[in-house]
Amino acid sequence: MKSLSALAALYAASGIAGLVFSLIGMPLPWMIGPLIATGLLTATGTLVVRVPIQTRPFGQITVATFVGAHFTPAAFHALLQTAPLLIFVSLFIIAASVVVSIVQRRLYGTDGVTAFLSVVPTSPVEAGVLAEHHRVAPAPVIFAQTMRIALVVTIFPLMLYLAGDTSAALPPPEVDHGLVAFCVTLAGAIAGPFLFKLLRLNNPFFLGPLFMAAALSALGQPAFDIPQPVLALAQVVLGTWLGSCFTRRTFTERKSLVSSVLVTSALLLVLCVFGAWLASRVFGAIFPTMVLGFAPGGTTEMALTAGILGQDVALVTAMHLARIFVIMPNLQWLTRLTSRAGRKNDAP
Repeated sequence: MKSLSALAALYAASGIAGLVFSLIGMPLPWMIGPLIATGLLTATGTLVVRVPIQTRPFGQITVATFVGAHFTPAAFHALLQTAPLLIFVSLFIIAASVVVSIVQRRLYGTDGVTAFLSVVPTSPVEAGVLAEHHRVAPAPVIFAQTMRIALVVTIFPLMLYLAGDTSAALPPPEVDHGLVAFCVTLAGAIAGPFLFKLLRLNNPFFLGPLFMAAALSALGQPAFDIPQPVLALAQVVLGTWLGSCFTRRTFTERKSLVSSVLVTSALLLVLCVFGAWLASRVFGAIFPTMVLGFAPGGTTEMALTAGILGQDVALVTAMHLARIFVIMPNLQWLTRLTSRAGRKNDAP
């Protein structure tokens, strides 16, 4: 009962933070507000409570369905013409991750596996599992991944918001408030995760409903208009879970880890911004859209940011999904290769 009360208090604080950020005009307020509030409360020990990971699927499914609705037939056709750009983004981010992992290894003496898994854009869970597989401590890797995502979700939307460029905005997707559209959208949101789990595909609670919503939208089916309060609640749930990963123990026991994560994350962000600028020049793409596509954060957060800031949601999502499908299947051998290179360079 006590833990439930603490959890309710935490969500209340997150909701208030989201409301305050919304009132003052901050970008992505219902995600960033709860993330900062929860991170401060848990890191300072003011409110110690475990946020159940089971709460995350609601946020992922809701946001994925919202994002998938932007894959209109016209948008889908446009994406088929951007294959060279998608490949360029994926290869650039892999190369940038290798460079940053080398820097981390040299500056902080980190082993090759930990250094690479700490910086390569993937999910904290997947990185932690690979760390255990390679017999290195998973906690620093998970912390580094979570910190990087938090920095990206906080910095990139604010940077684009201050820039004030929304010239790449797509027309809003065709939406419907009718019962049929609601039932079709709900069926896709439920069937997507079930199908992806059945096929043992990664991140089923986001990629599953995203695939179903995108497929329906690409076929010309009108999407149900998700109410803004529901979308805001989904962001509060995700922001609260993300912020709860930062505990006092994380910062007091791993001071050198915190500094290394801040340095390497900053370097990776700079490289990604440079990659976005380069892609905008080479492919004639809009720079703010490229920034969100190159951002080494989660697909959920960046796609949602694109939608709220008026950027090309379909292209941003495609860039992130292409990166996922390039990096994830190759992460195992890339980690082994980085580990061997690290041992070779560190040998006397």
